[in-house]
Amino acid sequence: MRCGIFPATRYFGESMPVMMANNMCDTAESPIYDEFTRELAQLSEQCKHDPRREIIRLFLLALEREEIVSIGYRESLMKRRLATMPLAEEVREVIRHALVWIWKDEEMHTIYIRGAILKIGGWRLRIQALLTQVAGGIGGWASSVMQHSRWTRAPLSRSIAAVVTWTGRMIGKVPKDVAKHLQYGPFRDFCKYNIDAERTAAMCWYRIAELSKSQPDLDETLRRDFRRVAEDEDRHEKLFALLVAALTDDDELIEGETVAGLVDKIRAVGEEFLPRLQRRVPEIENPLGSAQPVYVMQGDADTTKRALFRQLLDESQLAAAISRRAAFLGRPVSELNIAIKPTFMLGYDHQDPSPVTDPELIGALAEYVHQLGVSNIVVIEGRNIYDRFYRNRSVHDVAEYWGINSPSYQVVDSSDEQVAHDYRRGMAQYTIARSWRDADFRISFPKLRSHPIEMALLTVGNVEWVGGRCDEYLFLDRQADRSTAIMMLLDEFPPHFGIIDGFEDAPDGLVGVMGCRKPKQPRRFYAGADSLAVDTVALRHLGVEEPSDASVLRAAEHWFGGSSGRVEVIGVDTPIRGWRGPHSNDFRALLSVMAYPIYVMGSGRGALFVPKMDKQAFPFIEREGMMLKLTRGAIRRLLGL
Repeated sequence: MRCGIFPATRYFGESMPVMMANNMCDTAESPIYDEFTRELAQLSEQCKHDPRREIIRLFLLALEREEIVSIGYRESLMKRRLATMPLAEEVREVIRHALVWIWKDEEMHTIYIRGAILKIGGWRLRIQALLTQVAGGIGGWASSVMQHSRWTRAPLSRSIAAVVTWTGRMIGKVPKDVAKHLQYGPFRDFCKYNIDAERTAAMCWYRIAELSKSQPDLDETLRRDFRRVAEDEDRHEKLFALLVAALTDDDELIEGETVAGLVDKIRAVGEEFLPRLQRRVPEIENPLGSAQPVYVMQGDADTTKRALFRQLLDESQLAAAISRRAAFLGRPVSELNIAIKPTFMLGYDHQDPSPVTDPELIGALAEYVHQLGVSNIVVIEGRNIYDRFYRNRSVHDVAEYWGINSPSYQVVDSSDEQVAHDYRRGMAQYTIARSWRDADFRISFPKLRSHPIEMALLTVGNVEWVGGRCDEYLFLDRQADRSTAIMMLLDEFPPHFGIIDGFEDAPDGLVGVMGCRKPKQPRRFYAGADSLAVDTVALRHLGVEEPSDASVLRAAEHWFGGSSGRVEVIGVDTPIRGWRGPHSNDFRALLSVMAYPIYVMGSGRGALFVPKMDKQAFPFIEREGMMLKLTRGAIRRLLGL
């Protein structure tokens, strides 16, 4: 079977018919579709006595295809192409966001299928999978250059892509019927071409789901995931069909098509494909991206921490937000369940309180909510990777160590509360903590902390502990990216209010999220109903002008449609003096870039990147060998821990 590095190789099929999305598009089988259907039938015949082998072959095909389109549909490329089209800005934004979400889906599919292959296969299959993904990346880049770049604008890229294309033709990886599509032309032609891509990809995934029934080690959860990917591809097919029907060969809207009409058609496929302004999700249900005001309070050396915090809660209208939520739910405030998500599980020693939300402020927040008449208040946290190496790392143990206890709230370990949940969007997140799920009003309350990848880990990223364990989404065999896992939680169980504790001992540096030798004293708090807006303002005050520089906020913009306008700051709107962040010099910037791949592939699944624990409170599970001890010590010095 021809399976190569270009879009032709991602066209899979089986006998299951898939209806076209729009009757204005040609529903006849294309030569590409016909050819691949025949090849797939041959594969089925070859593997008729070995369905496991057929599944693995289809897995590899799917991996290459998903990598191709995750590169070929990338946001930067689609944005540049749309900018050349004679469309109104409002139309461009609607189309851009639909394409962005298709791209995000394909990225999720790539990570999912790679993780599945790495988990079921031996070292040979793993190497084959990684090489297949590399080939898909090269093919995706080359095909996207050929389809979206003119010779006059990108002669070098076009020349390289042409050589790669020619090589693919010579070795039989690029069929003739595909090669003719790999040229710059109307955007409508690109969309028409991808109708077959998405259609046949869906059929491949349906085939995988069907074959998986014969494999006892592939359970119903996996089969459901395979069907979900297929359904995603069905939706993508419909969207490309809508664009084919809406555009002319001159890259304009057809006569009679309107923005409102296009929006309604896309909404019928899925509201997530629309920008925030076009969605119908009420702010009271999910305030993320609503651009509600952010309140910023700053004190000085003589300011009482507790008094300033109380002022913040009053002026940020937390009480009003809780009352509105109660009215929306049709219940009195006194009957609400409130969940507060601080951060303290990265705390490791009393000598360094920097990674921990101030226990005094956690108590003050719970007391404030309690005074509103609420009696059901939980403080929820989840275990992290430290419990793989140290004892006494349950949430209750660590909370007790930091003095996080009060009659105003109950401490909950989200790891002990995981219940099954079928998420509407995303991949490989299957559970949610019961207390976070059942909370009527959720508050994300992290510490202000620098982070090598996110620049700072704030209210949006703080919710990652309430679903599956975070280490399930970090390493190479993961089936969902960390940011995707977080977005799935935010989509269905969002915080209704975000507060950042930046008053004292804020960890700044390369890996401030883990701790800091010399923490800063910003004397500052942030609060607001829209956690995305809260984080955007805080990042700006830390010197990060573009929220998209932080991967979690970039993902949040994709998932929730971006902010609906400029965020109003009430209170202090100035940078935090003396904050360095992870990119304070070229060496640190280089380490930050290297941090994620090194942690994923070279940390021994996190074993090398741990702080120096309080040995009395958190003794080793297994004896620390001399080599491990020396390596950990060297890394701590390098990272400034």
